[in-house]
Amino acid sequence: MSGVNIDDLAEIIVNDMQDVIDDDVEALEGNARAAGRKAVRLLRERSRKRVHHGGSYAKAWTSDVETDETGTICTVHNRQYQLTHLLEKGHAIANQSGRYPGHVAGDHVIDGVYNEVAAEFAKGGE
Repeated sequence: MSGVNIDDLAEIIVNDMQDVIDDDVEALEGNARAAGRKAVRLLRERSRKRVHHGGSYAKAWTSDVETDETGTICTVHNRQYQLTHLLEKGHAIANQSGRYPGHVAGDHVIDGVYNEVAAEFAKGGE
């Protein structure tokens, strides 16, 4: 007969299951971190770069991965958030007299990168 007490069996099963869950969480964090790095790389490549500004908008992309009891979240953001909204969604052109003679269409770079990285993350690739 085995030396395992029936009362200890539940604790052994719970500990083993917790180890498996911890391994899965670490794997998910690693995959989310890799997806975030890829999204940042693609956004830095595809974002607008103005010569006399040194490409500071494109260089300002970064990502953060956070894990808590509700799940794992990867956030990709630009430190110049006001400019990000204008370039992605488009904006009106104002002249010096206060009139708005036109509209600049958004470039939708973020949407394209999001769709590409999300599809690859869903497949499980890096």
